[in-house]
Amino acid sequence: MFVSASLSRQPGEPPLDKGFIPWLGHALEFGRDAAKFMTDMRKKHGDIYTVQAAGKFVTVLLDPHSYEAVLWESRSKLDFGQYARILMDRMFEVKLPDYDPNAEKVMMRMTLQNKNLPTLTKAMFFNLRTILLSDPDRASQQWKEEGLFHLSYSTMFRAGFLTLYGNEGKDYEDSRNQAKDLAFSLEIYTEFYKLDRLLMKAARSILSAAEKKEINSLRKHLWKLLSVKRLDCRANRSVWLDSYKQHLVDLGVDENMQTRAMLLQLWSTQSNAGPAVFWLLLFLLKYPSAMAAVQGEMEGIFRSRRQKIGQMHGISQEILDCTPIFDSALNEMLRLTAAPFITREVLQDMCLRLADGREYSLRKGDRLCLFPFISPQMDPEIYEEPEKFRYDRFLNSDGTEKTDFYKGGKSLKYYSMPWGAGINVCIGKFLAVNSIKQCVFLLLSYFDLELKDPKAAIPAFDKERYGFGMLQPEKDVIIRYKLKAQ
Repeated sequence: MFVSASLSRQPGEPPLDKGFIPWLGHALEFGRDAAKFMTDMRKKHGDIYTVQAAGKFVTVLLDPHSYEAVLWESRSKLDFGQYARILMDRMFEVKLPDYDPNAEKVMMRMTLQNKNLPTLTKAMFFNLRTILLSDPDRASQQWKEEGLFHLSYSTMFRAGFLTLYGNEGKDYEDSRNQAKDLAFSLEIYTEFYKLDRLLMKAARSILSAAEKKEINSLRKHLWKLLSVKRLDCRANRSVWLDSYKQHLVDLGVDENMQTRAMLLQLWSTQSNAGPAVFWLLLFLLKYPSAMAAVQGEMEGIFRSRRQKIGQMHGISQEILDCTPIFDSALNEMLRLTAAPFITREVLQDMCLRLADGREYSLRKGDRLCLFPFISPQMDPEIYEEPEKFRYDRFLNSDGTEKTDFYKGGKSLKYYSMPWGAGINVCIGKFLAVNSIKQCVFLLLSYFDLELKDPKAAIPAFDKERYGFGMLQPEKDVIIRYKLKAQ
């Protein structure tokens, strides 16, 4: 059995830290606060080390100069598929035959990029307007209080769901269709949000008996709402949705498992953009100079084109690509709050050569993990005062994008990695950026927003979410907002 075979490390392997509890090792510390644990281990062992966690040996690499060796290594040696299959089953009870995430990404990439991107971006614009402006509870000139995280997450999730999974009717501006879209997207979001509270524990297999019962009930309800028969009847379905369903059919997946996969994809496509909008708006509201810069850029773009966002039927890609200040603020927010693990299963004994020439032996059956949140993103050698939000950190003095960052005197290829990298880079990145921009543009154009308590501290992270993409706050932040007089 692998565990017993790996108990004694050999010369040439990374330093091993098994912890004090047999088999369990460091699993509890890892799950409780991965960032703190991995940082503490780096201080103790250096930028590469192996830890034992719940019977698994995980080698952690925290040298960004050496990430290239992992990201582009042959899939015959380092593979993401095995770990992905484990998480799919634990979190969503999805089992797909012959599942190959890399082949799936290649097939699905075209449905979210290139010629399909303008259609999706325009649909997202209409759906965001429906969510924000067709709901009388929100579109009011009376001040309203709401949690900023709830506002951001619900808006982006509901509009994103409608964009990819379709609308009740073909006409976006028909009031009856809008009312149905508002109701159904809210029902989906309400159930999904409850599920989202439990998914991190499901991924780590630490649900209590009561939580297991609750997550099973929530999944079953969402499966009914997302049944493929129900989705087939929706208007304005995206090319992505129809292509993914056909992909499942081609794999020989039955209708029941197709429905489960639709919930999995709802999580993978919609769980990060809402938290991103939350953090970006929170930083802008906390730092008036950043808000003034972003708003000034946005207003200048529309003014120079003699356009008003309220009169537009979409925001062109040319406009969305002309926002260097917004882009810098977005990149800075992502540097501070995006914290995915990049994991690979070691499929054969192999040698890993680091950028400085060091070589380490990796064992078949172990897991390799990169955590860019620690380095490069929060590395004080790369970023001055890395814990602080500086909206212009990714701007040169001439207003162009800053891409030259250094560690150890050498230029970094990977200086921030919120979207992953290499063959596993997020295929929905361009749609996500367009969607985040449109949501923030609409909110800042149509609403007055302010923090209820401007002096309140920025909330801490929900630490159990380290490793799964965008971080979420431990608690919400209350804001006041009202519709501007147009």
